[in-house]
Amino acid sequence: MADRIMRRAVLGGMALALALAPIAAGAQTRGPVEELQGALTARNAAAFGRFVSAHDGGLVSLKLTAAPAEGRGFSVSLQAPLLLVNLDHPERMQVSVTGDYTLRDGAFALDGVYRVKAEGMQQGILILVLEPVPGGEARRVRDAGVRAVPLS
Repeated sequence: MADRIMRRAVLGGMALALALAPIAAGAQTRGPVEELQGALTARNAAAFGRFVSAHDGGLVSLKLTAAPAEGRGFSVSLQAPLLLVNLDHPERMQVSVTGDYTLRDGAFALDGVYRVKAEGMQQGILILVLEPVPGGEARRVRDAGVRAVPLS
């Protein structure tokens, strides 16, 4: 009798877990990932900063180019292995790209899926890190569909 009750409890628990698995998987994806597309410049750097900071803790897809730049409120530079984007608006921040970028025709090309992590403040500057997700996961994210967001 006790064995029968135990077997039913185990089978019932397994059935419940199987029934809830699609719900849990759906909760992780939450629809299409946003993909920022365009050329990063001093004029649209604030929009880039808002986009990245709005996705802290999540995934973003990027199809961007960024020419090396040194300016007072905006810069793009390579400090290997990091690609650094520094900007003053919407607030002082540094976005560090840890990989999955190339140099093409004099500009950096970012074409991948990245995990956004806020690393805190250093001397009043918000530090955000973009870590590329592994190839298989990136393909699954893009195959599931992305929502294009033009960088303007």
